[in-house]
Formats: sequence, C-alpha cells, structure tokens
Amino acid sequence: MELWLVRHGETIVGEDGLYQPHHGLTELGFEQARSVAHALKDVEFDECYSSNLPRAIQTAQTYADLTSRRFNRIADLNEIDVGRIKDASVAFKNDVVNHRVELDFSQFGGENPDQFSNRVQQGFHQLLEDAKSKNCARIVGFLHAGTIGVILDHVAGRAFDYRSRPRMPNCAYTIVSETSNGGWTKWERWHSDHLTAIT
Repeated sequence: MELWLVRHGETIVGEDGLYQPHHGLTELGFEQARSVAHALKDVEFDECYSSNLPRAIQTAQTYADLTSRRFNRIADLNEIDVGRIKDASVAFKNDVVNHRVELDFSQFGGENPDQFSNRVQQGFHQLLEDAKSKNCARIVGFLHAGTIGVILDHVAGRAFDYRSRPRMPNCAYTIVSETSNGGWTKWERWHSDHLTAIT
C-alpha cells in the first residue's frame, strides 16, 4: 500500500502566534490547499482521510470539492493537544512558536510527546485497518506536521522526534510505501514544487 501524507494549509493564529483547535485556514492557506489539490487530482486514491480539526478538514474538503471525493475523519490523527496554553507565560508561548521547547503541554492539561505519539499511532492503525479492509492500494491523509512526524517515525521503527527532519511546509506532501516484508520505505523528502508560485 502507498501512503500519501499531506500537511494542511496555513492556519489562522492568535495574537500569541499559536494555533487554536477551532482555527481554520487563512486566505493563503486556502490557496495552498487548492494548489495541492490540483497537484494530486489525477492520482488515483482508493480512500481519503483527514484528522478532525478544521484546518485539516478544510484542506481535505478543498481536494474533495475538486475531485468529487469523500473523505473519512479520524480524531486520533489530530495534532498534539496543547490544553490551556493560553494560560502559559509569554516566554513559553514564544518558545513554542520558535520551536525552542519540547512539545510537552501536560502542565496545561494537554499532551506530552509520549501521549501524543501513542494516540496518533492508534489513529494510524485505525486508518490502516480501514484501508486494508477495503483492499486499498493507495490512500491519502490530510493531516498535521506533528501527526505526520509520528507516523513517519513509527513506520521507521523509532521513537517520535519532531526535530529529526526539516520542517514540513504547509500543503507539502510525502509518500511512503509498504514493502513486501511488511515494513515501510524510508522517508525521503517533502514534495513542495506545486507551491513555488504561491507567495
């Protein structure tokens, strides 16, 4: 089975520069979503999936509107739960925005990296079970950078480390495939050529 993983488009952030779970795409984010939808429109996917967060749903819906496809939502493939991060100090928020801090939001009632990784792995196995029950050969998921990182590390047989790859651009995608021995091919790169004309 071939697995295509797409990151959502640019997302509306608060004054503190952070996402909130209910935030959707910016105008640029919708433009990015249209660009990746056109890039993938001729690829024959057997099933399409997204997380249950608006930014991923809107990206998937843009593809679905172009291709007349339906997609399935899996809540366990949501991005890390940041809890009540609005209560965090300005310094902590700045560290999160600038990727200078571990992704541990347990002190705010959210998830730590282990909890996040375990949940996403459950969601990924749910996705695989659904796809395999339908004999899918190629599927696409419209997800999040963190979620995609967990999946890539999981299929590589290592613990989640969001710093192990270059940052994934919005609406870039990557492809991994199951091998004949039940493993997966290695991650190679983010595909983002379709975004070059977008500023």
